[in-house]
Amino acid sequence: MALFVSTSSFAGRPLTVDDANVNDTGDGHVEAWWTRSPSGVRSWTIAPAYAPVDNLELSAGIAREQRTGIQTQNIQVKFRITPTQENACNFGTVAGYAQTDGESSKPYINGLFTCNNATLGSLHTNVGALNVSSSKRVRTWGVAWERAYGPVTVHIEKFGLEHEKPTVATGFRFNVMDDLQLDTSVGRTNKQNIVTLGFKWMF
Repeated sequence: MALFVSTSSFAGRPLTVDDANVNDTGDGHVEAWWTRSPSGVRSWTIAPAYAPVDNLELSAGIAREQRTGIQTQNIQVKFRITPTQENACNFGTVAGYAQTDGESSKPYINGLFTCNNATLGSLHTNVGALNVSSSKRVRTWGVAWERAYGPVTVHIEKFGLEHEKPTVATGFRFNVMDDLQLDTSVGRTNKQNIVTLGFKWMF
């Protein structure tokens, strides 16, 4: 499940909770990050995304557990339903599926709601569902706040799956060049820590 959560996150590193925005038409990015999950599981994830037309973004991801070599892949499409606004709210949605080696694919859908304020920052809310098997579906949820302080953007978020302990995380990101971002986050779930280190290259 930890690998699934890592690959289904295309929220603008290092957030796991997604926002309701997409890349501008013709723009894309590649995110990559290392994760130390509970129980000491370590994995690498690479996730490219591209917006071929207005209000639509295509994404893919692959995560590989370092010790076992287990891989999880996913593909998703993200729609911006209403325009992004600097001092108001907008809606979006995500649909996709993830598959871990030796398991069946798990489709998921997520409703996205983002509110931006020039002074207070941005608030993101997610509500969705994940098919963990052919006969079982669980609800997913998340809420996050982020705000820029000069060149650094900080965030705090809480997210989870139905019947699972939620994760609380905080982190920050900053641009070392116009098109290159570095980021990190620290989270906690089930009394264990989750750490990520990553970057995002924009083109």
